[in-house]
Amino acid sequence: METKNGLIKGQVMAMAGGIISIIGVFLPWYSASMSASSIGFASGISVNGLGWKSGEGVLLGLISGDINWQFQGIGVLALGIAGIVVSVILKEKIQSIAMLACGLLVIGGGVVNLQGIGSLSGKILGATMQSGAGYGLYVVVLGGAVAAAGGLVAWRELDAK
Repeated sequence: METKNGLIKGQVMAMAGGIISIIGVFLPWYSASMSASSIGFASGISVNGLGWKSGEGVLLGLISGDINWQFQGIGVLALGIAGIVVSVILKEKIQSIAMLACGLLVIGGGVVNLQGIGSLSGKILGATMQSGAGYGLYVVVLGGAVAAAGGLVAWRELDAK
């Protein structure tokens, strides 16, 4: 079924998935926080898929510039853009296969990073510490799932014609 601008629902879903994936790259992929309420101390840091750091306090100062924060954010960003381009440029079944492939690869990149980021939680000398995967990775996986579903819907819509 086509929309008013001539796109089928699968194409719209794949474009939405690509956009969601791109947004997810700029959201936190890793986050850590530390607080000691007895002395009024708090610190936090987050790192997005491109390795950009933000935060406040001691944790940000402790993070060395030598640490490689380059997750697979560049790849996910490229696949999100490719998913959008593919959904507009390619036609017929090759389009639906390419949209499905882009979505699955985005999911794979997100899952690999989720497994690669360990989580830590505990108390040390009265200070509470927590670290782990940020919500941006979950947004990336969601975007990949929407793009992959768009590829499947586009395939089904072509078979229905």
